This record gives sequence, C-alpha cells and structure tokens, in this order.
Amino acid sequence: MPIVALSPNLATGRKLAVAWGIHAIVTEDARDTADMVERACRLAFKDGFAKSGRRVIIVDGVPLGTPGATNMLRIAYVGADDNGD
Repeated sequence: MPIVALSPNLATGRKLAVAWGIHAIVTEDARDTADMVERACRLAFKDGFAKSGRRVIIVDGVPLGTPGATNMLRIAYVGADDNGD
C-alpha cells in the first residue's frame, strides 16, 4: 500500500520523498485534528491514492506540531463529511 506523508516542512518533505513507497506532500500545517484528517483525505484523493468512499489510515502526533509525538491512529473515509467520520 502506498504511504502519503504530509508535512509543512520542506526539508522533511524532501527527506521523505527519497524513501521508497512514500509520496511526500508539502502543505501548510493543519489547524487541528479535524483539519488534518480532512486535508489528508482530500490530498490522497486528489493525487489518486484513494477513491471516494475508501478507508485510509491516518497516523499523527497530538498535540499537532510536536516532533516525535506520533500517538494517534485513526481510520477515516475519503469523501466523508468534514469531521472525517
């Protein structure tokens, strides 16, 4: 399965882009968890990695913007309502 990695940091995006199987997208930082889920689903759909109605797994760190704080796993549906449910 492909991995789509979102980062607001250009240097991080470049490092991820050279790893096999990772599609890195540099985007503005999410405002909150709901924004992050919506952004991930939208960009995965836009770039052809997920179809509408399909499930995606989102891994993130809360609070947002804290390096090394990966502590959240969420299943979201592409094309679902704005809160990712």
